[in-house]
Amino acid sequence: MTTRELARKIGALEVIRVSKTNSSKQPFDFLFVIDFEATCWESADRKTKCPEIIEFPAVLYDVKNGEIVDEFQEYVMPTENPKLSDFCTQLTGIQQNQVDTGVPLSTCLFLFMKWVNEKKKLYGMEFPNSDDKAEKTCAFATWSDWDLGICFKNECNRKRLTYAKIFRKWIDIRHLYKFYFKKPFNGLSGALSELGLTFEGKEHCGLHDARNTAKLVGRMIDNGAILQLTRC
Repeated sequence: MTTRELARKIGALEVIRVSKTNSSKQPFDFLFVIDFEATCWESADRKTKCPEIIEFPAVLYDVKNGEIVDEFQEYVMPTENPKLSDFCTQLTGIQQNQVDTGVPLSTCLFLFMKWVNEKKKLYGMEFPNSDDKAEKTCAFATWSDWDLGICFKNECNRKRLTYAKIFRKWIDIRHLYKFYFKKPFNGLSGALSELGLTFEGKEHCGLHDARNTAKLVGRMIDNGAILQLTRC
């Protein structure tokens, strides 16, 4: 018997119930859910080294139908600290040969934007801060502000890469979760568990984290959450 099953049996499991909101009421039709993995070190080295993206994944989530309709993933070659730490390899599962044969961040951004533009055209959608108009809307979504607001932004500045306007607005799913459900939780897997879901795959694999964030979004919508930009 699992801990959740035991808690339910003895009446110690608190179930969150919020009135459902139809997905058609949501302001966004699609989400590009991003979850980067970056170079990292033990605490002693964190203050002297800057994280570089080494896995650049995204899933395209259809809000109305509640499903992932496409995925993007590239491994990225770090140039400031090319050698992965043992800590980083153990945490993320990313191996040295994967980043050695990866693409530079500039190339990854080119490939990513090509993929994004193809999906925009295919589904007839546009970002809210775009100069163009479309029938449907889309937005970036992340688990916390770290991915786009800290890691990606800082790396673009250091490497003199364009921090495009569309990356400057996104939905922080962790922030929305706290706002709507007001329950203590331990990371993404804890938030999933609180809403009766389980993490599928390997934690700190960027693609798996993105998939699970999208799954959490679907459950949050089912329980009444309204998607909204949290960083503009």
